[in-house]
Amino acid sequence: MLKKMNWKRLTVLGLALYLFSLVWNLPASFVWSRVQSQLPAQVELVGLTGTLWSGRVNRIAVEGIDQGALTWSWRPTGLLSAAIELDLAWMPRNGDVRATLQAGAGTLILENVRGHLDAAAMASVNKAPFLLEGTWLLDVPVLELQDMEHVVRADGRLVWERAAGGLPTALALGDLTADLDENDGWLQFTFSDQGGPLGLQGGARWRPGQAMVLDTRLQARATAEPGLVGGLTLLGQPASDGWITWQARLQ
Repeated sequence: MLKKMNWKRLTVLGLALYLFSLVWNLPASFVWSRVQSQLPAQVELVGLTGTLWSGRVNRIAVEGIDQGALTWSWRPTGLLSAAIELDLAWMPRNGDVRATLQAGAGTLILENVRGHLDAAAMASVNKAPFLLEGTWLLDVPVLELQDMEHVVRADGRLVWERAAGGLPTALALGDLTADLDENDGWLQFTFSDQGGPLGLQGGARWRPGQAMVLDTRLQARATAEPGLVGGLTLLGQPASDGWITWQARLQ
C-alpha cells in the first residue's frame, strides 16, 4: 500500500512539474496572439522573442508609429500578491525608461517609472504637426489602473527641461513641470513653470479611453520671443493680469 501511495504522489508531482514547465516556457508570441485582438489600438510587434516571463521586442508599432524596443523579466515577488510582476525597460529613439509592472485581477500597477525621453524624437516618430525640443524626465513612484478604466492611485512628477515648441521653429519655453495625482478616478496633472519665457498654471485630467481635458492659464513673459507672444494670442486675449485662459479637449 505504501509503495502504491508513493507512486501516486510521484505521478502527481511529475504532472505538476510538467505543467509548470509548460507555463514557464510559454512563448511570448503565443501569449501575444491571444491578446492582440483585444487591444483598443492597432499594435504590431517586430522581433518578438522569449517567453511570457523574460523576453524582448525589437520594435513596437502603435497605429503604424514606431515606439521603440521593450525588454521584460519576471520578478518572483509578485507571487506574494498573486500577480504577475515584471521589470520593464522601454527604449524609444534617444530615450530610456525603466519601470516595474504588476498585473493582477483587473488591476495594472506601474511602479518606479524613471527615465528620459527626447522631445524632438517623440514628436518626429509620432508625426506631431509642430516641432518640440528638450528632454522629458519621468519620476513616477506609482500609477495604478483598475479595469483599464479608472485611475486608483497616482503619484509622481514629469519635467520638461529646456522646453521649446512651435512651427516653423521651436520657441524657448523654459523648464515646465507636471505633478501627478488621482482625482475621482482620473489622472490629475498640476502644471507649473520655473520662471522661464512661458508662464504656465492650471492642470489637466485624463483616464484610459477618454480625452485629456485641459484647464490652463498661459502668459508670455518679458524674456519670451516675439513668436511666442503672437502664438499665445491665437488661444485667447490676455486678461488684465496678462494671463490667457485656455481650455481644450485633446483626443
